[in-house]
Amino acid sequence: MSRLASAPRAVASASARASAIGLIAADWRRMRGTWILPLTVLGPLGVTLLGVILFLLRGEYMLKPFLAGEVSGWRVAIDQLGMVHIFALGLGAALIASMIVDVEHRSDIWKQLFGMPVSRAKTYVVKFAWAAVLLAVSSALMSVGYAAIMVWQDLGPLPWADLARAAWLPWVAALPLLALQLLLSTAIKNQAVPLAAGIVAPMFGMGMSRIPAWMPWRLMTEAMTSVAGGAAAGGPGEALTWYSQSQVVSASGLSILVLVTLGAAMLAHREIR
Repeated sequence: MSRLASAPRAVASASARASAIGLIAADWRRMRGTWILPLTVLGPLGVTLLGVILFLLRGEYMLKPFLAGEVSGWRVAIDQLGMVHIFALGLGAALIASMIVDVEHRSDIWKQLFGMPVSRAKTYVVKFAWAAVLLAVSSALMSVGYAAIMVWQDLGPLPWADLARAAWLPWVAALPLLALQLLLSTAIKNQAVPLAAGIVAPMFGMGMSRIPAWMPWRLMTEAMTSVAGGAAAGGPGEALTWYSQSQVVSASGLSILVLVTLGAAMLAHREIR
């Protein structure tokens, strides 16, 4: 009897897994026909090339503190490219969120999709998961770019722990912005509006902005400050710190939970015409 009672639950569980795998595979097939995958690689490549140009133009000035023994080679690299890194992540979040739902907006895929026995909330969560994975790849490649520049400029041994932290912590801090951009891109058919917001808004959150540190646009700066070991405050070896690593992760996790839940609920109750 217990086996008979558990059979429907097992079937339901298998069906749920199958539908999730189907949604993941369907999104992958659609993404392969867009620029979203090449842009995932081209963004970090652009940041690395910018670093190469900066060192070619201002290398002598940029390397003075390192050659004098005042800072580490890692600090030289992160000071020059850290802000570019977080701006690229913010822009990448806007582009990825827009492109991952643009196909649905430009065709009748929403109608076809919701005519099938699939959960709308699960569809939204899968799209966020794909966008998060692509953004993680971009952030990891940017960290590889730091390593390449350090080797090229002979900035000392590679700080593997710092490189790993530069890959994952800014990415974690960028996820609330990604969740917000996906919410906007799903709700608004004209993608020019969420893209414009994604390009302009991060500019106001970069640096020592007055907006609260937990907000999506500011949280990435907090993460990069933690990665760099603090922001320079004037004197040699003097630094300022704000959010700790655990605070960045906690603020990001709470924001993701709220924004993804809101987006999934919005899509679940949305009328598709």
